[in-house]
Amino acid sequence: MRSFTFPGIVECSPAGSYGLFFPDLPGCVTSADSLDGLASNAREALQLHLEGMAQDGLTIPEPTPINRLPHDDEIEEVGILVVQATPSSAPTSIILSLPADLLTRVDAEARSRGATREQILTEGAEALLKAG
Repeated sequence: MRSFTFPGIVECSPAGSYGLFFPDLPGCVTSADSLDGLASNAREALQLHLEGMAQDGLTIPEPTPINRLPHDDEIEEVGILVVQATPSSAPTSIILSLPADLLTRVDAEARSRGATREQILTEGAEALLKAG
């Protein structure tokens, strides 16, 4: 999947922590106690948000150029952070046959974790490939 670069608006709290939001991606926000932490958290937040949009079949918008970002007098902006992320590829549907007892155990594990069957199978496949 391609990389995306979006500008984020940085805010600073009176306590010295930082917050960031992406004007082009409502709901995509993060925070940290330091600027280094904010940059890392912003990249992760952007990646997860874009992956969620892809999973939901939503179109990822074009980023607003920095000189055209909206200004809100109620927000105390301290800067702009340009963030790049490369979301992992969107999920692909497959038909999969598994032994019934294995599927029962996968479903039980998913329920116990509050996860989905797909999440458990993906975690297992990733762990197997990483160990390989």
